[in-house]
Amino acid sequence: MKMKLHLLAIFYRSFGFYLWAIPLAAWLALGCPTGRDLYVLIPALTLYKLFLQGVTIYVFRRRYAHLFFFYANANLSRRWLFTAAFAADFVLFFLTMGLIQLSSEWIR
Repeated sequence: MKMKLHLLAIFYRSFGFYLWAIPLAAWLALGCPTGRDLYVLIPALTLYKLFLQGVTIYVFRRRYAHLFFFYANANLSRRWLFTAAFAADFVLFFLTMGLIQLSSEWIR
């Protein structure tokens, strides 16, 4: 199990920065909304993350298909890798949004 989590971390590290930097840039471009403004923005950011994840799947399957042999040798399927990585990404995303909400309440 520890090896699977380590391989998942390696897999997520290959594209995780982009899944965080692009929505963060969008949030900053919108003026760093917090409170009720963030509640309105969360569904749009969630859809944006889904779109970015779809683009990531497309690029990885087209451009980096040869890298999956490394994970296949460890008995990890593409579906498991993408599902686990994107589930972890969503959990981290919603935890970050909750932390932003809590920090905006504490600052007031």
